[in-house]
Amino acid sequence: MISFRERVATHEAGHCVAALTFGIPILSVTIDPPPNMHRGAYKAEHACALEYLTVLCLAGIAAEELFCGPITDGGDQPDLRMARTHLAHAIANPFRAAAELARCRAAAQRLVRSQWAQQRIAKLAEALLARGTLSGEEIHGL
Repeated sequence: MISFRERVATHEAGHCVAALTFGIPILSVTIDPPPNMHRGAYKAEHACALEYLTVLCLAGIAAEELFCGPITDGGDQPDLRMARTHLAHAIANPFRAAAELARCRAAAQRLVRSQWAQQRIAKLAEALLARGTLSGEEIHGL
């Protein structure tokens, strides 16, 4: 049986892998209460910035579901709210924003299912379970 701490480590590792993929700076990640990935300032100069940030929000959910099974405790809700907030600031039409959320959720799932991402998620989750917190430098070193 997968422990709550293992689920949290996998979830946060999913966020980290998305940040690494999109070049979003990682300051630190922790699974100690409250679990969180702290990112640096990110102002991409291209049209994909909104998509990258939205997929980053959803990648933790996708990783947790892939490695640990369905999320039944509401742990996905804060990330879903953050993804919706990013989209609401950029897309006024709620139907278009909902469609974009679904598209970004599918992109997050594709990302974490890649062999490259699965290997890194497993490695990062293991390190988080051992240490509790990792700096951005430690994440890049892994």
